Amino acid sequence: MFKAVFSNNKVILSKLIEAIFDYYRLDIDIKGKELIIKNNELPLDNYQDKQLVCDYIIRVDDDTELNIEINRSTYIGLYERNMTYSFKIFYEHFRAGDGYSKFEKFTLIQVNFNNFSNPNNKNINKYYVIDVDDVANKLSNSFSIMNIDIASCYNLVYNSDNLEEISDLEKWSAIISCEYLEDISSILERGNMISMNEKEKFLNDIKEKAQDKDVLNSIKLENTVEERIRWIEEATKNRAWEEGLEEGTKQGIEQGIEQGIEQGVVETKKNIILEMIKKNISINDISDIIKMSVEDIKKIIKENE
Repeated sequence: MFKAVFSNNKVILSKLIEAIFDYYRLDIDIKGKELIIKNNELPLDNYQDKQLVCDYIIRVDDDTELNIEINRSTYIGLYERNMTYSFKIFYEHFRAGDGYSKFEKFTLIQVNFNNFSNPNNKNINKYYVIDVDDVANKLSNSFSIMNIDIASCYNLVYNSDNLEEISDLEKWSAIISCEYLEDISSILERGNMISMNEKEKFLNDIKEKAQDKDVLNSIKLENTVEERIRWIEEATKNRAWEEGLEEGTKQGIEQGIEQGIEQGVVETKKNIILEMIKKNISINDISDIIKMSVEDIKKIIKENE
């Protein structure tokens, strides 16, 4: 829903980005600049190992980009996975032999929206690359990470009588965590973040996307895939562990896990294809969503007629 709504409304997206820059106290003016969404990840991309809801890369200008990640929950490897995406952005931005001045100009902010348990109980934590032996020495001015606890932001905003004392980023983070349109409307009204016309358009966009069959199918399919794959992996690991113990070899365990997961993923893909065919989703669209060739999809359909 975040991607569906914010991609459709660049004015609102710019308000969120301005709030991020203001919180970082970065002197970057985005007024009049065209925001380019470089990557709007399809819900089923890499679904067999996907724990994500959002991978949203936004270019503000040649020297400023944001990698916005929205996750369902914190899990082991979340930080490493998200940082990998950001390092990939760095890799694609520079070429061998580029001078330091180009690195110095570039700014990349990775923004993680999640229900974090921040160690200092802050709603928003900012991290930089630093020298641990000399914490005053920030090694890079180009790359920084922001972890935002959207549940804490929501509680802060919901229970506050005076939103003037709360940052716009905390207000937007609260909106991202809202389940009801009435809550979003209330925060926008009390928070004085956008004009009345912008508010009405934003709320209408949310209503429209909430009734969009393609958006709803994407969310439903994503949930279904994640649940199925997680169950398959867990069940396969347990079964392979037992079989491996009987064989008495570590190799037996590893091979059992690998083969079981592969077989389970193939079976899950087949079931999802058949479900989408029942919903009259075209074969070309299915091919785009699950990254399988049209010929292979037709073969599966024929085998199950």
